[in-house]
Amino acid sequence: MAVVRKSSLVQVAEFVAGKGEGGKFGKLELFEAVPEVSQADRRMRDLRQMGWQIDNYKVNPNLRPDEYLVRKLGTRVDLGEPRPKNTRMNITGPKRRRILERDGHTCQVCGVRAGQEFPDAPGRTAVMTIGHLVPVNRGGQNTDANLRAECQRCGDESRDVTVDPPSYEQVLAHVSQGSLKGKRLLYSWMQAGRRMPCDTEKLFLEWSRLSPTDRLNVTAALASQVGKEL
Repeated sequence: MAVVRKSSLVQVAEFVAGKGEGGKFGKLELFEAVPEVSQADRRMRDLRQMGWQIDNYKVNPNLRPDEYLVRKLGTRVDLGEPRPKNTRMNITGPKRRRILERDGHTCQVCGVRAGQEFPDAPGRTAVMTIGHLVPVNRGGQNTDANLRAECQRCGDESRDVTVDPPSYEQVLAHVSQGSLKGKRLLYSWMQAGRRMPCDTEKLFLEWSRLSPTDRLNVTAALASQVGKEL
């Protein structure tokens, strides 16, 4: 009986799934486990397109350069689950570079720049990836108009979005509402191409980085200033 050869994607999925969520592994360990797969890194990128969340040192500063952390298992191709409908696995290198340059190497969702530290996650820097406005599992294509630069964190979150992007008419109607002050703030964000937190938001981010005890103490001090009771 002929032996059915497993695809390289399945081989890598089996290895990563074997580590389980929360498990770590090194690049050399991966290569030793699937020695016939010469492009294991690319197969892991393919898995990420199917909901697998695998951190490297660029995303998680607690990891070594040759180390990975499994945060979430996605579509279990290793167990025979089919790929998401209409999944297009490959975005060519030239197209990827073109989209990143077009978007200024800046996440089009949260506005963080490549290599910049997340304001609410000290020590974790943003790594850019390419995301879809309309997800591939809902019919989205790999056209330039449907692609955008996203940080890996926003990319992970956007896979759970189940609604299509708003239309031009909807957005225009919404931005036309509200106060003049709000419109001016929104316009400044549009010009900059990213959302810029106001001073109050920056202070809140500073407060959120305190210990629980210090947060309570600062909250109590502010309560006395604004005449509020805890």
